[in-house]
Amino acid sequence: MSLSISCVYGQVDPQFTQYVFNSMYLNPGATGIQGKTNITAIYRTQWTGYTGTTDPGGAPNTQQISVSSPFNALGGGLGLYISNDMIGAGSINRELTANYSFHKRFGVNLVGFGVSAGMYSRILDGDKLRPREDEDPSLPSGRVSQSLPDFGAGIFLYNPSYQLGVALKHINQPEYSFSTVSANSPLPRTLNVSGSVLIGLSYTLDLSPMFLIKSDFKTVSPELGALVTYNNSLWAGLNYRYQDAASVILGSNLLNNKLRIGYAMDYVAFGQEAKAPTSHEILLTFFLNPPRAGKKSIIRTPRYRY
Repeated sequence: MSLSISCVYGQVDPQFTQYVFNSMYLNPGATGIQGKTNITAIYRTQWTGYTGTTDPGGAPNTQQISVSSPFNALGGGLGLYISNDMIGAGSINRELTANYSFHKRFGVNLVGFGVSAGMYSRILDGDKLRPREDEDPSLPSGRVSQSLPDFGAGIFLYNPSYQLGVALKHINQPEYSFSTVSANSPLPRTLNVSGSVLIGLSYTLDLSPMFLIKSDFKTVSPELGALVTYNNSLWAGLNYRYQDAASVILGSNLLNNKLRIGYAMDYVAFGQEAKAPTSHEILLTFFLNPPRAGKKSIIRTPRYRY
């Protein structure tokens, strides 16, 4: 018996190493399910120091801001995120997406059924591309931009001891055309499967294995990692992205758990001849009390940091 996995995964959506703290982006079902309003900002510079042959810089660079909050009056949570993903060679992807999740309790488990809707913009600067032939009709002249509606859906299971989510992004597969010839570039439908488990090693020490599997239904990109947390305030961990990079993750909860600061560094283990060796990612999350409407908010165990 043999098992093989094809893992040549073309990066379309922004890639985040601290995915366990960014569940709403991966899965609209996770919107508001933490029981607190949170505002998250992420800055990621990938392959830091990489320089293209014709364009200074050119390494992927991503910024994202998101807001997620429970709304008991709506039976779930609302969220919004904005992403700016510069992927080099004059190519930029931007997202403005709103999420809604309906929360249903099953015993001690809370399940979120989420949907997302927004605009996905693709920008391409043909002057920064290097064609094989002069005046290639498949490349645009100058900077062009197209924005199309984009939809997603997901289911997210939340428990104080574990979480599991399955989601589809770009369900409608919007098609973009930047050339002067009849050729379309669809945004591929993407599957995200994520999860984590909380294991109490002692009164102050916790272990949290985690995983993320991304697929465009042609290729698969799995990640596996674990965090060790001390006293619900300091954590350190490792993550491995198959046939890509190994990562170190560090972080802390401050101001009585109202502020989360996280940092991750990736070391490229494969394809170093075409990439710079390291990527860096900074995450900031502010936690606020949720809007008061209807019944009182559910009180989460302070031991569980998600």
